[in-house]
Amino acid sequence: MNQLTKSVSHRIHTFTEAWLEWLGGGKFPVAFFGDSTFDGANTTDWVRNTIGADNQSPNAFSKKLEELLRQATGNDSLRIYNAGFSGQTARWAEKAISEEFGEASAYSDVKMIGIGFGINDRLGYPNEKAYREGFKQSIVTLIDWCYSRGIQPFLLTTQATVEPGVLTQYADEYPMRTSEHIHSAANEVKRELADEYGLQLIDLNEFGESFLLYSPLSTAAIISDRLHFGDAGHRAEAEYLFSRFCPRTIAVDSYTKIDYSSQRVFDCMPEDWLTMPDAPSGSFKVYVDRTKADTSDLGILSAWVFVSSKKKLRLSAYRGSSADSRTYVRINGETKSLEGPETVIGDLDIGLYKLEVFTGPSERVDFKGFILE
Repeated sequence: MNQLTKSVSHRIHTFTEAWLEWLGGGKFPVAFFGDSTFDGANTTDWVRNTIGADNQSPNAFSKKLEELLRQATGNDSLRIYNAGFSGQTARWAEKAISEEFGEASAYSDVKMIGIGFGINDRLGYPNEKAYREGFKQSIVTLIDWCYSRGIQPFLLTTQATVEPGVLTQYADEYPMRTSEHIHSAANEVKRELADEYGLQLIDLNEFGESFLLYSPLSTAAIISDRLHFGDAGHRAEAEYLFSRFCPRTIAVDSYTKIDYSSQRVFDCMPEDWLTMPDAPSGSFKVYVDRTKADTSDLGILSAWVFVSSKKKLRLSAYRGSSADSRTYVRINGETKSLEGPETVIGDLDIGLYKLEVFTGPSERVDFKGFILE
């Protein structure tokens, strides 16, 4: 056991703590420190990052994540920092980290740093063993630096790439320039260090691979140069990162029911309005079916859902059979009326969805739940 493991006995901060700070109105800055795939190269209106500056590239995943989190928390003060640097490596980061997050930097108040890197690193070593060992030492140094300053590090595997074999022009010069080398060396190092030091890990690579394989978008639309995600890819990464920071998110990869017994639903009506029959009503064991004192359009259920299925999942919404029901739902802001006891909303691809249910301008409060299958 090395000295760092002995000196770190607990986490300083966690993703859940960040979420709760944001709900309370705090800034609680979180940074993503990595290469061009963090910086936002290949996204619209990208501005190359410089040390110590506050990068605001509008379509990089850091900015898109900040927008999602602000929407979800109602907090316009929270910050997600873009600390990505094109062409750079973990070895470079060892020397740059003090200036990037030092007292003169726009990011000097950072609370958590997500450590990336690993893609460019493969170009600076003669073989796989050297790549693994050198990269691991650099990441340990970055972790140690964070803890010595009271900053919580966490780890991210790399963005997925489309490099099954070495580009012809680099075949002799860079024999490790493939996706598999990144996976087997840099990303395995991240997994090992997360386990060794008890760090939270976000497997961006695994998500990116699934997005490339199973999203309905073409590969050209996601990663036009085979190395850097564009706007659609960064948006998808931001949604995945949101699902890791927001503990309300319901992760779905197969048949799932969401109703009033789901533990992550929020913005619901009072629990004493619920009905729990002795026998389930179809698929649902708890629901609301009653009148209220006015005809206001009342929100009666909200849920964040992250779909990671390898195929589209059909979303259906259910209510009772009352003729005077005006219940409707919104899916990512798009309104759909519930015309009967069962309404097929549509097919959901990989990504993040906000489900909201409203009574409509009615005294009737009538909803059972959602099913994805």
